[in-house]
Amino acid sequence: MDGHQQDTFLGLAPEDEKFAKNLTAKLALSSLSLPLTVTRTLIQLGHEPFPLSTGKTLICAGRNAYFLPNAFSYMKQLGETRGYLTLWTGIDSAIVSLAVQGIVSHRTQQYIDQYYPNIGGPPENQDKEEDELSDSDSFRRVLRNAFRDSVIRVVAVTAARPFTVCFIRQVAQIIGNETKYTTCAQALGVIGKQEGPGGLFSGLAPQILGELLVIWGVHLITNGIQRVILKTEIGDTKQQDESKVKAAKDVHKFIHAAVPFVVNSFGYPYSVVSSIMAVAGSGLAVSFLPYSPSFNNWHGAWDYLRPTGLKRGSRLFLREQVGAVTVGADQQLYASNTYFA
Repeated sequence: MDGHQQDTFLGLAPEDEKFAKNLTAKLALSSLSLPLTVTRTLIQLGHEPFPLSTGKTLICAGRNAYFLPNAFSYMKQLGETRGYLTLWTGIDSAIVSLAVQGIVSHRTQQYIDQYYPNIGGPPENQDKEEDELSDSDSFRRVLRNAFRDSVIRVVAVTAARPFTVCFIRQVAQIIGNETKYTTCAQALGVIGKQEGPGGLFSGLAPQILGELLVIWGVHLITNGIQRVILKTEIGDTKQQDESKVKAAKDVHKFIHAAVPFVVNSFGYPYSVVSSIMAVAGSGLAVSFLPYSPSFNNWHGAWDYLRPTGLKRGSRLFLREQVGAVTVGADQQLYASNTYFA
C-alpha cells in the first residue's frame, strides 16, 4: 500500500474524503449546538412558559415593552425545570437528518454534474472571474447555478424530511410531557403506521418554498449588486493600487456574507410554518385545542400565524411580546399565548 492510499480517509476518493471530513465536523457542531435548536423549535411551536421581563425596545432607548426571555435564558430555564438532558431531545433524529441532507446533496451534485451537465444551461464560463464576464453571460451563469442548487436542495430536504419530522415531534413532546415518540427509528414506525407516507413528509411544501426563496434570492441579489459595484471604481479588482484591490475584494466578500443573512429573514416564516405542520396529525397535545387549532393545510397555518407568529424564534435577543399579557399564580407576568392561543 503506497503513502497516498494510507492517507485516505476510509479509502475514499479525495473529493469524497473532503466531503466526509466536512460532514463529520458539521455533525459534531450540530450535536453541540442542539440545545439552541431545541429551544428555537419550541419557540417556533409557540411554547412560551417562562416569565416576561420589562425593558426598552432599543435596550437603553425607545418605548417600554414586555420581553420574552432571550434564547439562552429560555434554554437555561428549560434545563432547570425539565432537566438538562431535555436540551438534547431528538439528537438521534437531528443527526440522521443532517447526515442524510449532506450525503444526498453531495451525491445529487455528483450525479447531475456527470449525467446532466446542461441542466440549467450549458457549463460555460464557470471558471471565469465575475469581472471577466459580460452582464448577459454573468446572468446566464447565475441562473444555471441557482437552478442546479435548487434541484440539489429539493432532493436533499425531501430525502431528509421524515427524520426532520421525527425530530420536531420528539421536541414537541416536551410541551405536553409526552413519550409517544422515543427514538428516531421508533418514531418512523409510529408515523408510518398511523399516518402513512403523508405523515412522514408533513410540512415539506413550506420548507421547500422557503429553501427556494433563499436560494434564488441569494443568487440573484448577490449577482445584481456585484454587477453594479463592478461598474464603479470600488469594485474593480484589476487596479494597480494593491490597497484598492484588497478593498474591492473585501467588498465582494461582504456582499457574499451579508446577502444570505438578509434573504434568510424572508425565508424564515416558511420554516416556522413547516415546523408547525410537522406536528399536525401527530396526536400530541400541541396539535389539539386549546394548544392549537386544526390546520387542513399549510396555508391555513400561515394565515393563522400572519398577525404575529411568522417570526417566532427569528430573534435570539430582544424578543418583544406583542400579544396580551397575563398574571400567573406566582404573580409574575406571562405571555397569554403560552402555546398557540
